Amino acid sequence: MRVLIATLQRTPYVPLILFAVVFAAVLLSSELKSALASPLTGFVQQVVTGTLLLGLLGYQWVLFFKRVTKDNRNARRGLVRHRWVGAAATLLFALHAVRFGHVWMSALSAVVFLIALTGVMNREVLRYRSNAIYLIWLVTHIGLSAALVPMVAVHFWVALAYQ
Repeated sequence: MRVLIATLQRTPYVPLILFAVVFAAVLLSSELKSALASPLTGFVQQVVTGTLLLGLLGYQWVLFFKRVTKDNRNARRGLVRHRWVGAAATLLFALHAVRFGHVWMSALSAVVFLIALTGVMNREVLRYRSNAIYLIWLVTHIGLSAALVPMVAVHFWVALAYQ
């Protein structure tokens, strides 16, 4: 229990991400949002939250490009921002997503959830004893994020084409 409390004190973004994943899963599976008033689930709200979500997801790639270019200035601060922006993006996804439905939307939601959950299992939370395990985690997290990019592009195109 002491280890869990110490981890939560060191990583306060973890409960927020876990809450957002559970909150989104409950909203999507119960289709509660479809019963809400139309201003809360209307097209304008979807465009606004989707645009904000696109901006947050775009910002998440800054850390990847800094790693690739070996730009280590403010590395710790960039990593902390990446984690908090990931938590905010997961929470915003919960507000943006309407329901599980078509296979495509379910797959998109599953990838978002997996990215959030792998993001929570980072080196700060789980002390990896082996560099190989850390590299597997990193490739999984970045690979899922890379898979999300074309999925979001298709979602963006389909959502706007049919409205």
